[in-house]
Amino acid sequence: MNLKKEYLSLTGDTEDLQILHHDEKFAELALIFPNVNSILIPKKLETNLKKYVSKELLKAIDPDINVAVEKCLVLVSNLASTYYTDDRWKRLNSKILHEQTKNKDNTFIYSKIIEVLKEGTSTGTMLEVDEHYAKGRDSRKYKLPDSYFKPGLNEYFIKNSGIIQTRNRIYYRLINEANENPICNNLLKIYQRIELPTSKELLAIGKKLVKENYTTKKGKILTMRNKHIDSYWKDADNRSFVENNIEIFEYLTNRGFMIPSAGDERSGGRVVDSFTLMPSWIRNEISIDSKKLVECDFRALHPNIAMHLYNGKHEFLTHEKIAKTTGIDLKEVKIEHLSFFNKNWYSMMESPLFGYYSKHEPDMLQQIYNDKKEHGYKITSKKMFKLEVEIMTEVIKYLNSVGVYVLYVYDALLCEEKDKTLVIETMNRIILEHGVKTNVKMETSAEFEVECAIENHDNGVETIADDNDTKRMTIKEYFKRFEIKFGSYITESSLDLHKSVLSEFYTYIDEIPEEHKNNCFVETCIDGVFGKQKLFK
Repeated sequence: MNLKKEYLSLTGDTEDLQILHHDEKFAELALIFPNVNSILIPKKLETNLKKYVSKELLKAIDPDINVAVEKCLVLVSNLASTYYTDDRWKRLNSKILHEQTKNKDNTFIYSKIIEVLKEGTSTGTMLEVDEHYAKGRDSRKYKLPDSYFKPGLNEYFIKNSGIIQTRNRIYYRLINEANENPICNNLLKIYQRIELPTSKELLAIGKKLVKENYTTKKGKILTMRNKHIDSYWKDADNRSFVENNIEIFEYLTNRGFMIPSAGDERSGGRVVDSFTLMPSWIRNEISIDSKKLVECDFRALHPNIAMHLYNGKHEFLTHEKIAKTTGIDLKEVKIEHLSFFNKNWYSMMESPLFGYYSKHEPDMLQQIYNDKKEHGYKITSKKMFKLEVEIMTEVIKYLNSVGVYVLYVYDALLCEEKDKTLVIETMNRIILEHGVKTNVKMETSAEFEVECAIENHDNGVETIADDNDTKRMTIKEYFKRFEIKFGSYITESSLDLHKSVLSEFYTYIDEIPEEHKNNCFVETCIDGVFGKQKLFK
């Protein structure tokens, strides 16, 4: 299953590193790790540069041959991530290449470095360059030739103080940018507490998941490679290999964690770091104080954001509802939703989901069509990502204000078990404040959620109410919490009626007589079935 990379959105799983190879901002600087002296380079490259490349060519880069060689190594190190992706071509932005290799007098050297690498040695080139690019719009793509790619990578420690100073300047600029971004700042504060599994532990876990027929978020089958090459499988493109996943994990963590970096307007400011790029089954093994983190993930966020942005009629839309209505397999619905709204109009029309939206949301589709026609097909995803980031930023800022820090994976948060209730309530409250009608996925059934309501409201976490008397629960607080947490399963009219009547006579929940509580019912809709449920237990 090959989904076109320009349509895909980042999902926090194996293929995200691949997508970033085509992003101008993230391609190089997002892969800066704390030890700026350390870079990964192809085996044999350093030796061949020193032994077999013309000294005259190297001196055109820098009078000091050793400095010239190291600048060549720095440029090539930008391609280290291609060892962990299917596509070996990667865009390298000229401005960033200049920043990495310039002299003190700001002389442009990177083009000379590229020429030296293209020239290579008598046995062949050291760098392949795709010259087909739109000047001023796209950057050139580069690739390591097979002779340098196949032997693998070595860690190299830069020795020249000038190059180290340059990399330090880049590193601290990125740290400063991260500190000014609420999501990135939050991540920097939680990194110190993160405990990672070992590669040996992950191999055992991966083998277990393979037996359980685990698939990635994009539907790829987790598979043990067992030293076989891709051609061993007829459907290798539909597989994600345990050993390769562990190599990605090691690349992202062995030299420290990446500096979290926010994207530009095209990605809506989404943040990328070592953990968003990590395979999700590996990320699930992260712990704090020896306890695994739990994930809090919005239910069908992007379809519901589209409903909000383009005036759709449906609220609290779920993948399950669409699968049930259309007869399309649930897994296919989830995978299609990863890219449906990002596509151009004709590709949307070819999607299995188009029939559902054209039948049930024709006006919304018409608005999307008009927007794509006027502003380009990527406008939809830009708007959706922007709102997603705004929501997640507000959630994280609030959590940080009460001393809770979380890992961020685009539209999901990973938190400690003790903070789960607060994180879910905060996410549910803030997304509704932004006009998007969805909520966080719950592990328990919908019926159980409605029945339990907020029976155990006094659980030691800070409530979301702003009442001064926190020892007694106000009616205002009770209904607010109830609506935020369970609003998708109840009708607003029945809840509002009870709130209005009770508020007229009482202030606190414990003031309401039991006989009155026993007569309070709300209308529910659970899995398409309407019914009634007691408001108080």
